[in-house]
Amino acid sequence: MAKQQQGVFRRVVVPIGSVIVFIAGLIIFVDEYSAATGEFRLTIWDKLQGRTAVPIGRGEVSQQLAIEICKQQARVDFGRDLLQVDFDQRSSRYNMEIKVHTIFADLVIKDSERDPIYIRCDISAVNREILQYRVKGMKGFYFFQ
Repeated sequence: MAKQQQGVFRRVVVPIGSVIVFIAGLIIFVDEYSAATGEFRLTIWDKLQGRTAVPIGRGEVSQQLAIEICKQQARVDFGRDLLQVDFDQRSSRYNMEIKVHTIFADLVIKDSERDPIYIRCDISAVNREILQYRVKGMKGFYFFQ
């Protein structure tokens, strides 16, 4: 009887569990990928990690300060390999509804000078917190902070 139950477990429960885990992982991946292209929002992964919603209050952080916060984070991440940071004014924006600056900047990294590399930072205008930080364009890129 115990062997029969073990056989059913292997034939039925394990494959179904594997499919459920695969589908959940795929949903999280697609959610993260789509969040990188639009306005800032909390993703499923953020919620699983316990990240809270956007801070509420008066949005008093200027775009210039948000740019500097983003540049400082890039300097911390790349150190001396970071050769240049150019603010992308056309892509950057401010969402008045949730008080979040979305800053884009092009990077020039040592030994990757010809590669188009950029960062995207979502900065709270309420408390200067980096809500999301992504580097794209490198051979092995940082997916999220």
